[in-house]
Amino acid sequence: MNQGHLKQKQKQHVDFHRKILLRKNLLHIKQGVFYIPFIGDGDIAFELYRDAEIHGAYIDPARTAAAKKRLCGNIITANCDSWPFPDVDVAFDAADFDSYSEPYESFRSFWEEANKANKMTLFFTDGHKQGLMRTGHWHQPDGNKEYLENVNDRRKVFNFYFPKHIFPWFANYVKPYKVIKKQFYLRGMMLYWGAVIKNV
Repeated sequence: MNQGHLKQKQKQHVDFHRKILLRKNLLHIKQGVFYIPFIGDGDIAFELYRDAEIHGAYIDPARTAAAKKRLCGNIITANCDSWPFPDVDVAFDAADFDSYSEPYESFRSFWEEANKANKMTLFFTDGHKQGLMRTGHWHQPDGNKEYLENVNDRRKVFNFYFPKHIFPWFANYVKPYKVIKKQFYLRGMMLYWGAVIKNV
């Protein structure tokens, strides 16, 4: 593993135990069908999803090769921003979008193209608050981009990022599914969250 990949892995898995605890608290199933984009070396999948039918992807072939050695499943090298499994017809019970910064483009492609179970658990790692405060560029979860020049405008979004901007968008986007459970935590400018949803 080169230094760049090592740094990416370290950034992606700071407070690894908290990521695992979030998932243990929400995960409604252990042996279903799971989509794991940004699978990397398969750390989270190895810890939690070994009993599931895994369909995983990552853009770095060295890391997908490492994940294949640790896990059974359909693990490929692909750009996770697009849906990488067009020939997979099974219904997914869970998906884990553990991207260091941008999970929502991958989520939207999954949601529009994949088959989904009636009850699902979804996880997200979101680093957009960093860019928002540092540069004023706000990448919204629907894919729109906005520049907030005024610091006070940035703070308004920053301070209520999850409850006012991310979660309401998500709850509306997944309709007719309804959120029946959710949980989140913050680490600095990073947002980690998950939700259990059900088609009602």
